[in-house]
Amino acid sequence: MSYAVTTITPEIGGLPKVLEGVKAAVTGDGFAGTLLGCFTAEIGGLNQVLILQAYDDDRALAEDRARQVLDGNPFGAAEHYREIRSSTYASFDFVPPITPGKHGPVYEFRIYGLKAAGLKPTIELWRQAVPERAKVSPLLGCMYAIDGDLPRFLHIWPYASLDDRMAKRTRSVEIGIWPPKGGPAHLASMSSGIYLPTAFSPLS
Repeated sequence: MSYAVTTITPEIGGLPKVLEGVKAAVTGDGFAGTLLGCFTAEIGGLNQVLILQAYDDDRALAEDRARQVLDGNPFGAAEHYREIRSSTYASFDFVPPITPGKHGPVYEFRIYGLKAAGLKPTIELWRQAVPERAKVSPLLGCMYAIDGDLPRFLHIWPYASLDDRMAKRTRSVEIGIWPPKGGPAHLASMSSGIYLPTAFSPLS
């Protein structure tokens, strides 16, 4: 399973128009991929829009990406945003595909940059540690980038609220199941954003 993650930074005041354009684009027939989620940032890059799509076919993903670039108005309402960035990810092999549904409504998207040889050992350490962590709070998705700044990986955690997030993260550290033992040694950078689903997001 491959995933396309697109972030759009609207111009000041442009968020409603951008969301109108995104909704029209992703609910129409213009994409080969499956829309999993559309979110707006609550904590992080303010007003930022994040679009998560899944692809069974890498060729279809590449064709979608090329068409967006050539079209000059990917996801609609290009006149109302300042920046758009798209990245392609491949799922960690032990993580099930992301399925739409009510998992949140608070979603944390964390991106970790890795040292040059850090990806393979990270996947193995997470393979060992995630089952116990998932008993405290489920991991929705975990995937490594295949373009852009490499190596890096993205992991997505749903929570019922910000208080729920804090309680579960604190609990997982207190009982010694997180972070994966030895995992931080492979990290080069960390960033995080809190996102809320839009009204038309299949992930809610």
